[in-house]
Amino acid sequence: MYSRVYVEITNSCNMSCSFCLGTSRKTRMMTESEFEYVAKSLKDLTDYVYLHVLGEPLLPPELPEIIRIAAERGLKVAITTNGTLLDKRGDELISSGVYKVS
Repeated sequence: MYSRVYVEITNSCNMSCSFCLGTSRKTRMMTESEFEYVAKSLKDLTDYVYLHVLGEPLLPPELPEIIRIAAERGLKVAITTNGTLLDKRGDELISSGVYKVS
């Protein structure tokens, strides 16, 4: 059992931080069905899913559904964000039942 698993739901970011390596991959966001597959695959491997790698996890419009899918699979969601979209999405995060926001 893993203590946590990191999932990149998007490689898109609204910032250009000097310390970030960025990516040369085509920019995209994970679909609900793609995340459903991932969550289903992880449910027996961990209790915690961290949404963060190279992209800003508050960008995908499907974020509340992604958190709902994780919760339905018994996964707690933690999000690491640059914080610039918290004014717009903060209430959504609270009502979605997200476990932790960093």
